[in-house]
Amino acid sequence: MDRFRSVRVTNVPKRTKHHSSSKVMPINDKRQYENIHIESSSDMTPSTISNHAFQFSSGAMSTMRLMTKETRRSKIFLANSASSLGVFQQSIKKAPNLRQENKDKKKIFPKAWIISIVTLLILIILAVDIYLIIHFTSRTASTTNVVTPSLRWNTTGITVAGVGGSPGNNSSQLNTPADVSVDFSNTLYIADYGNNRIQKWLSGPSNGITVAGQASGISGSNATDLQHPAGILVDSTGNIYIADTNNHRIQFWAQGALSGVTIAGTGFMGVNNNELEFPYFLALNENTKTLYISDYDNNRIMSYASGASVGTVAAGGNGFGTSYTQLEYPVGLYFDSLTNSLVVANSAAHNIVRWILGDNSWTQVVGISGIQGNSSSLLNLPMGVTFDPMGNMYVADAYNHRIQFFLSDQSEGRTIAGITSSPGMNDIQLNTPYSIRLDNQLNLYVVDLGNHRVKKFLRY
Repeated sequence: MDRFRSVRVTNVPKRTKHHSSSKVMPINDKRQYENIHIESSSDMTPSTISNHAFQFSSGAMSTMRLMTKETRRSKIFLANSASSLGVFQQSIKKAPNLRQENKDKKKIFPKAWIISIVTLLILIILAVDIYLIIHFTSRTASTTNVVTPSLRWNTTGITVAGVGGSPGNNSSQLNTPADVSVDFSNTLYIADYGNNRIQKWLSGPSNGITVAGQASGISGSNATDLQHPAGILVDSTGNIYIADTNNHRIQFWAQGALSGVTIAGTGFMGVNNNELEFPYFLALNENTKTLYISDYDNNRIMSYASGASVGTVAAGGNGFGTSYTQLEYPVGLYFDSLTNSLVVANSAAHNIVRWILGDNSWTQVVGISGIQGNSSSLLNLPMGVTFDPMGNMYVADAYNHRIQFFLSDQSEGRTIAGITSSPGMNDIQLNTPYSIRLDNQLNLYVVDLGNHRVKKFLRY
């Protein structure tokens, strides 16, 4: 670096001896002398030579005075030269010291640089530690607030539809109900699978109203009929989407309509993109009106854009299996608009998976693919799945006869309804829960398929 470059003196002038007769003088003084000499000579005319030829005193004295003056100037010059020489000699003596100082500075500089880097790294580590402490502290606080006391439910359920343990086709009964949808007014729409109809159940009354299919429970394939409907979805304007499972089609019933319109499937089972094979649950993107369908026997999720007659495979479609690119009898379905993904109850694989739209594989949310169990982290034939606005997940764990609650991004669940591995028909038990929904107060509605009823668990 330039600022630490050593001082080197290459040529040191030798001291020159000056004599009084050397005539060394400043240029201006020399010119003055020459002018005086010329002026003295100019006064010598031929007529005056004889008179002044031997008059030495005036000219000689002038010359001597000039020489004396020049000698004095020479001494001053010599003194100045000696002083300059002393400065050079001192510079020569100081040069090694300067070089040593520069070396020392060069040694010090890397040490200072290293110290600066280490200090910076320490500050970065401290900043990261502070961020992690704040992040996990706030996360823990948030988790605590969500679990207790904000999200707790009475473990004793209330029967709000059907008669427990008594299947039938009258207006107060259900027969193996499979799914339920809750609208903004907490009105229930129930897929009454065994009765081939959709029942509308207002909050409070003990009887349902048939809004699709035959009230008598007769099945059929006409526009007014249904055959074992397994999935039900009501949009924000009151229109009904029905998975008409054994007719291998999706029926759209406008609000107040007396018949349905086929919007997906052909009415015959098949594997092509315009066909379905035992469709089960449904999910809807309310913004685009894109419909997602659990195509159960085809082990895939189909996507139908609004008005389209041919669907596209949104997830699975790679055969039956437990690998990351396959699904195994998918049932429950939830569209997550925040991540643009589908959360699937992968029933026969005993896990819940997330499939980001456009990807070719899933990531596991809870459970272990292909392994069933009844611990807090395992599932046994999960059928229904839903989420609350805080991102917590609820799973209808059918063959464990319970509803599992999973905090956002957690894989350990907590039983909030039913008794693990203990089916029954009393008010604290469930028998093969198939579907689960939340109302706007986060009360739980559970389709208790084996008990032919819908139970409500109040949040408190």
